[in-house]
Amino acid sequence: MKKKVIWLLGVVSIGAVIWWLFSDDYDRGKPTEFYEIEDGIFVVHNAPYDTLEIKKVIEKFNLETWSIDSLKKYGGGGRLFYRETKYMTRHFKEGDPYDPEYSSWDNTQDYRNHFKDILMTTSYSINPVGDGDCYYRYWLYWNYWNNIDAKYDNEVEIVFYNLDSLYRAKKKEYGIED
Repeated sequence: MKKKVIWLLGVVSIGAVIWWLFSDDYDRGKPTEFYEIEDGIFVVHNAPYDTLEIKKVIEKFNLETWSIDSLKKYGGGGRLFYRETKYMTRHFKEGDPYDPEYSSWDNTQDYRNHFKDILMTTSYSINPVGDGDCYYRYWLYWNYWNNIDAKYDNEVEIVFYNLDSLYRAKKKEYGIED
């Protein structure tokens, strides 16, 4: 019996350490914040690690900040979201030097250095004539580098005919009042 208790405490301790290591910097008690570093490109501070939570906070942010009128005016649009890390920060500016130093070989800020930091892309494609299919697409980049051959497995495409109805349904889903 004593060995089982010690074994159980060991397993729980190892599980707690693993959870702590992989939970990184996400704090459920603090809000997730979005910083636009370039037109349509955002760095997300305090982003969750669970894919459903990532999807939820990003879609909610989009619904609250991406106006229907601008989507209709431009026939859609897209957004790209990065996790804030030591080098992908809210002050990121492609072409500037990294601070702190990223590499002694090439220390120039470059989006290509941050594929692993991508959280999600979202886009709307609206039929300009208004008489056909329109699309809302999102792509969660979770597990991108572990299975690069299946990088499109997490892409979802939703067909809709009326953006207002889609927005109303999504806002209702996330409890956002108009």
